[in-house]
Amino acid sequence: MNLFLAFLSALLLSLPWFGLTSVSLWFAFVPLLFIQQRKQGKRFIPYVILTAVLWNLATEWWITKAAFVGIVAATLAHTALITLVLSLYNAVWKRAPRALAYTLLVSGWIAFEYVYLNGEISFPWLVLGNGFAIDVKLVQWYEYTGALGGTLWIWVANLAIFQALDGWLAARRKGTPRPKAAGIAALLVVLLPAVLSWHMYASYREKDDPVKVTVLQPNVDPYTEKFSALTPDQQLQLILDLARQAPADTRFLVAPETALDNRFWLERLDSHYAVNAIRNLMRQRFPEADFIGGLTLYQRYPDAETPPTSTARLTRDSAFFYDVYNSAIQINAANPVALYHKSKLVIGVEMLPYHEYLGFIRKLSVDLGGISGMMATQPERSVFRSVRRDLLVGSAICYESVYGEFFSEFVRKGAQLMFVITNDGWWGDTFGYHQHFVYSRLRAIETRRSIARSANTGISAFINQRGDVVRSLGWGIRGTLTDTVNKNDEITFYVRYGDMTGRIACYVFLLSLLYFGAYMRRKKDYLYH
Repeated sequence: MNLFLAFLSALLLSLPWFGLTSVSLWFAFVPLLFIQQRKQGKRFIPYVILTAVLWNLATEWWITKAAFVGIVAATLAHTALITLVLSLYNAVWKRAPRALAYTLLVSGWIAFEYVYLNGEISFPWLVLGNGFAIDVKLVQWYEYTGALGGTLWIWVANLAIFQALDGWLAARRKGTPRPKAAGIAALLVVLLPAVLSWHMYASYREKDDPVKVTVLQPNVDPYTEKFSALTPDQQLQLILDLARQAPADTRFLVAPETALDNRFWLERLDSHYAVNAIRNLMRQRFPEADFIGGLTLYQRYPDAETPPTSTARLTRDSAFFYDVYNSAIQINAANPVALYHKSKLVIGVEMLPYHEYLGFIRKLSVDLGGISGMMATQPERSVFRSVRRDLLVGSAICYESVYGEFFSEFVRKGAQLMFVITNDGWWGDTFGYHQHFVYSRLRAIETRRSIARSANTGISAFINQRGDVVRSLGWGIRGTLTDTVNKNDEITFYVRYGDMTGRIACYVFLLSLLYFGAYMRRKKDYLYH
């Protein structure tokens, strides 16, 4: 029976990441909580580990398309966090009032998600609040709380439903009348935030301030074409051909991550022939528009005798040190190029955690397209100003769209419209690119910014400020997509204050631990006196 309950919890937790429903999250932990009630002590922990491992493997197996070590590392890290939180809950539940145990459980889970979002070892794909990305009408209040507010809702709902079912089952065993208060409370916990969100969704109106954008989807296979079958010049020509399909009055042409595969050195970037080819196209056909796309950029340190940065590499012939950036570039007919360097890097591919102290882990890095190890970043987000000087836009690169507070920094820097450029082809035609895509819907709600998303392949799309997908281009299609989106100047509570839910949870968690320690001390003193 307990094995069945553990499997049931894992299934209910996985359903949103399968793209089916997020409703299951309201009671996904209830079977596990019943196991804990029956199997107190160490006998409970194996079921926690089993549930966590099944949840991770079911929803993230697609990582193996790029590297088997990736799914192992992600599963171990996430399972360790879940096990630690539920072990603490189990210990407190047996020794202290339930209210304290519940407080510690909820605050501890959110606190650990918050730490996981902000640490060097970070792959927060399964933050609970992300599960509502497929049902955005339920979480319009993310503009105040971000995805961690969804985690809070899920845990409070699970505990309320567990309390109601536990009371109902206890009354049934005793033959007493079924309690109604707990059931009503559970219903309110689920319905009130949902009704509030539906009202916010129905009443939200975008300010009419249109901008025409064209996104390009070249559909170049990263394994068989990008670094072998197609030369950099052929890929450049493909981008130019797609750009020519855009209407003459478009304001932005948005190409995906690493769309330009030529070898770009920072000191000669503005005069590179590929940059000039795009600039000439903009001058001839789109003089009042901007091209924004991805490239891999190299910065040379010719006079350095020692590594000038912690990420600098030495050429094979030991001639000089250099840094590598995964960057977004802005090109137009009138101005020098502008750059933004990706700063939230993919662990194990673009960055190695604590590499200054753990040099041996460099051997574990995954080579995706010849770029692996430590890439360089920039300390703060930056935005692009349009050639007309009337509009600021942010361009999050791939993995950066998973991090809500990080993403909101573009808006705090003034972005009135957001782009996401990505290459989801590494994961094949799996759940992976679907999951990555829907997270952008949450970012649109949190920031109330329209999003234009350009994927090499996967899903290129336009998302409005309510998180609705307006238009999209699916997997395996080469082409362009043009639509008009509204820019926005308003700053949401979440953009202004970030993950307050996570920071408050950290304080509550620490206070709960201190209170538990004081409670046990008083209890011990009482027993001895």
